[in-house]
Amino acid sequence: MKKILIAISLFLSFNLAQAQDLVKKIPSNAFTVATIKGDNIFKLMFVKDFNESFVGKKLLTETSKSMDKNFTSIEDFGINLEKNMYYFNQLSDSITYNCFLIPIKDAKKFESLINNKEKKFTQQGDIRTMVLPDSTGIIKWNNNMLYFVTGSIRGSFFADSAKSARYGIKDIRFQGEDALAVDSTAVLADSAVAVTAEPMIEEVAAPVIAKAKVQKKPTAKKNTKKIVATKKSGKKKPAKKSKKAKNQEYEIIYPEAASDSTGMTPVHGVVDEQYDAYQQERAEQDLKKKRLAFTWMTAQADQIFNGTYESIESNKSYSASLDNKAIAELWVSSLQDVYNSIAPEFGTYGKAGLMKGYGSLNAKLFMDNKSFRISTGLELAQNQADAYKKIMNRKLNKNFLKYVNSEKALGFMSYSIDSKAYLEEFPKLLKQTYGSFLGAKMDEEIELGTDLLSLLLDEEAVSKVIKGDALFVINGLKSKEVTYTTYEYDDDYNQKEVTKTKNETLPDFLFMFSSEDTRLINKLIKYGIHKSMVTVQDNIYKIQEKKSPVDIYFMIKDGIVFFGNSLSEMQSISTNQQNNKISKLHKDLLSKNNFSFLFNAKNLVGKVPDSEIGGEETAKKFNSTLEKMGNVYMKSNPIKGRLVSADISAEIPNGHENALKYLFSLIENAAK
Repeated sequence: MKKILIAISLFLSFNLAQAQDLVKKIPSNAFTVATIKGDNIFKLMFVKDFNESFVGKKLLTETSKSMDKNFTSIEDFGINLEKNMYYFNQLSDSITYNCFLIPIKDAKKFESLINNKEKKFTQQGDIRTMVLPDSTGIIKWNNNMLYFVTGSIRGSFFADSAKSARYGIKDIRFQGEDALAVDSTAVLADSAVAVTAEPMIEEVAAPVIAKAKVQKKPTAKKNTKKIVATKKSGKKKPAKKSKKAKNQEYEIIYPEAASDSTGMTPVHGVVDEQYDAYQQERAEQDLKKKRLAFTWMTAQADQIFNGTYESIESNKSYSASLDNKAIAELWVSSLQDVYNSIAPEFGTYGKAGLMKGYGSLNAKLFMDNKSFRISTGLELAQNQADAYKKIMNRKLNKNFLKYVNSEKALGFMSYSIDSKAYLEEFPKLLKQTYGSFLGAKMDEEIELGTDLLSLLLDEEAVSKVIKGDALFVINGLKSKEVTYTTYEYDDDYNQKEVTKTKNETLPDFLFMFSSEDTRLINKLIKYGIHKSMVTVQDNIYKIQEKKSPVDIYFMIKDGIVFFGNSLSEMQSISTNQQNNKISKLHKDLLSKNNFSFLFNAKNLVGKVPDSEIGGEETAKKFNSTLEKMGNVYMKSNPIKGRLVSADISAEIPNGHENALKYLFSLIENAAK
């Protein structure tokens, strides 16, 4: 009985190990991790539905053609579609690894994809290995998982001579470049034409090309000129006649000794030989680097398959970023590391902490029966999180909502921050960001600069003039005839300025921000009127700018400064004749978030002239797509702990089962 229990436990342990998620194979020091959750994806769309979709048919058809096989289902690829697939990236000072972990359901089916004469693999136990052509990547797999890795040597690593010497790598540079530059200078100097009274130029030796003798013809007995010229061949060529010496003729004679049978001077031949040697040596060094990268990739792939190490699951930041409902996820360990990786040319500045205080970044994709949603999050250092909490401690002015009409608005964007808190925290954030960039030697100067900035700004006074909240609304589109200046040219290319007119489709917008103290704004208005830059009628001001394609109006009412390009709308605001209706979704979006953005696709249908989007046929497809789209919006979320986050969502219209199937229908419509 005991033996039976042991056998059962071993069997269960084995199957549990086989069922384990491949995330355990990702090292804890991974820089980036991306996940595609097959189980969540195929809950939204069965494999059969995918195969019969436009995207699925295209994938299977193209794969069948390229592999010269007949694939009828993505299950024929041998991949376990119910498990998670991963991409991860590892960075070091010497090499960058790009790695893929894919669960295998049927290894024989997968091998049928790659098993041909050109692509052979080796097998050791249950592990198969295939090296890509030119040794640029390695694929290893067994009956449960596939691992694919590519590696690229980082150029900055071998810029260090000590590290290069350790691996036998030389820093190869073309030593003949300076000589070539001298050659060019010499050629240019010898190509000049000088005029003297001497009958002949003596042949003088030069490092690059010998100066040629110039002999006058018997017909030119007077006003003999001195000419210096160069040519690679020994052929004779008459010189061009000068307007000032129409009766003079010269013959430039090039000595045969100046070139060889190929037409090249001896020095040019030497330079070419140097360059060929340089190219060969450089190719040899590149090959050494490639071999080194392959050696490192091989060791890394073996470690992933056979090694024991701490996995990324032990990273608290990574674990906290996961969401079981997401269909795809992305996690980046540190924005400072991102900066270092994309800006190696900054040298020490790339490691100076320019992104100090910004921790890991994550993004998650959700799809359900109502919408798509991308949720992003960024970890902050505690002092930064505290500063942003103070800055974001303000809501949008509720009076703004009276001027939003959900039935006609194409979209809007709003933000609300505490101006006073921002001005108080800004010098600290500035010091934190750029202090490390400038270096410790500038600490005192930075301290003085931030103190001076704080002294010059009266945060309380500024925050009353501009409280820190604003709303921009696009209420529609309108066509307007505008004049513009262009230039025409006659047959003699004389330029002539021409004024023309054309119809332009322009947005009908309204912008507003809160202000408790408008004294400064009123002074600016008086100045504008005095300088004839502003006119006023019924408390509505108009900016006089001839070059502007739209008329800009503004006014101050109930502690709000309004800007817009619709006179009728400004008049209705002035006389309290607004009759707007805002939806609950739009009201919540604006009133509950520090930042919000919305685009109402349906309200744009038919508003853009066909001529501006490629003609009638293109406009028809464009409007058809807009009709099927729901609202697209973005919003910030309250800061939780040290995490600042935001969401981007796109609603799906009625009549679609879920967001994934709706997305596939959009792709199919766009491809028609």
